[in-house]
Amino acid sequence: MTTSGWSCCSRRRIGHAAVNLVGAVAVAFVLVVNLSRGEPIASLVAAVAIAAVLHRMWVKAGRPRGIRDVTAEAEAGH
Repeated sequence: MTTSGWSCCSRRRIGHAAVNLVGAVAVAFVLVVNLSRGEPIASLVAAVAIAAVLHRMWVKAGRPRGIRDVTAEAEAGH
């Protein structure tokens, strides 16, 4: 242990958590402000619809994990 009693990894985890918390608060604030105006509701509905279509396509494709797996499958098929 270091003299402060915190290990290096513990300080990093706290730092990452703090950055994530600040980001989450910023996103929540922007969402609240945008939703209070009422105008962006149509764009949010469109974004959700696009996400639903992309998710459906992903499920129909067998839920591929990533480009590395796709490349490995393509090379194995040759």
